[in-house]
Amino acid sequence: MSNDTTIALHRWRVHLLNGVLWILAAAGLVTLIGGGWSDYQAMGMDAVPYLIVYGIAYLLILFLAFVHRTGFIVRASGLLTILVIMSTLILATDGLIGSGRVFWMSTVVMAFALFGVRSGIVMLLISLLSIGIIGGLHVQGILSILPQQIATLNSAADWIGAAAVYLGAVTLATAPFAYLLQRLATLAHRASRDAAHAQEQARLAEERAAELEQQQDRLQKTEQALRDLVATLETPTVEIAPGVALAPLVGQIDTRRAEALLRRLLTVASTQRLRLMIIDVAGVAAFDTSVAQSLLQTAQALELLGCEVAITSISPAMAQTITALGLQMNGITVARSPQDVLSRV
Repeated sequence: MSNDTTIALHRWRVHLLNGVLWILAAAGLVTLIGGGWSDYQAMGMDAVPYLIVYGIAYLLILFLAFVHRTGFIVRASGLLTILVIMSTLILATDGLIGSGRVFWMSTVVMAFALFGVRSGIVMLLISLLSIGIIGGLHVQGILSILPQQIATLNSAADWIGAAAVYLGAVTLATAPFAYLLQRLATLAHRASRDAAHAQEQARLAEERAAELEQQQDRLQKTEQALRDLVATLETPTVEIAPGVALAPLVGQIDTRRAEALLRRLLTVASTQRLRLMIIDVAGVAAFDTSVAQSLLQTAQALELLGCEVAITSISPAMAQTITALGLQMNGITVARSPQDVLSRV
C-alpha cells in the first residue's frame, strides 16, 4: 500500500473515531442517567459500584472525544479498552439475557474499522475467550445474576449455542465491513496512483515546455546569427591595406539595406579603426535618389568617426543622377576604381 493510500485511510479512521466518540459522548449521558436510575430502582445500593464504573467509563469517553493531542492510537486503544471492560462487565452481571454480546460485537467491529483485519480477528478471539470463561463461571455457579431475572439460559448448551450465534453475527457484521475497508483502500490506492500519474504528466509537460523554450531560444539565436551573416554577405568589407577597407556594393539597395549598410560600415570603421573606407558601387543595379542619399549619409557618418570615404566606379547614369539632385560631394574622394584610390594613399 502506498504512502498516499495509507494517509487517506488513516484520515478516514480518524474521522470515524471522532464521530463514534462524539456520538458516545452525547448518547452516553442519556444512557448513564436513564440506565443508572433503572439499575438503582432494581438493585438499590447494590447498583452503586456499577454506576461508579459507568460514570468513570463515560468520563474517559469524554476525555478521548475532546482531547485530540493524545494521538489516534492512544484514543482508539482507549475506546476499545472501555468497550472490552463494559462488554465483559455486562456479560458477567447479566449473562445471556443481557447485552454483553452486543457490546462485544460492536467492540470487534470497531477493532476492524480502527486497526484493520488483523486487529479485528484478535479482538474476535478475545471476545470468544471472554464468553467462554464467563460462561464457564456462570455454569459452575461462581457467577450469578439476579434471582428475579434467572430462567433457563444458564446451562453449558445455552452458552455454547450463544457463542455460536455470536460468532455468526460477528462474521455477518464484519465481513461486509472488512470488504468496505478493502474497497476503500483500493479506491484510495487508485486515487493516489492517478494523482501520481497526473503529477508525472505535469512534470513531463513542464520539462517539455522548458525544452521547447530552449529550442526557441536556440532558434532565435540561430536566426539572429543568420541575419548577421546575411548582413555581412550583403555588405562585405575587406581590409586591403593597413587602415584601409574596401566595401563593394552589389544588387538592389532599398531602405532596409541602406540602414544595414550604414550600421555595418560604422561598426567596421569603429572596430578596426579605419582611416579610409572605399565604397565601390560598380555592382549596384539601379541608382536613384534614395540610393544616392543613403550613400551620402553613410559617407557623412563615417567622416564623423574620423574615417575618410572614397566612392569608386560611379557610372555615367549615377553621375547624372547625383548632378541632377544637386548633391554635394564635399570631403568625399571619387575615383574610377579602388586601385586608383590606393595609388593616391
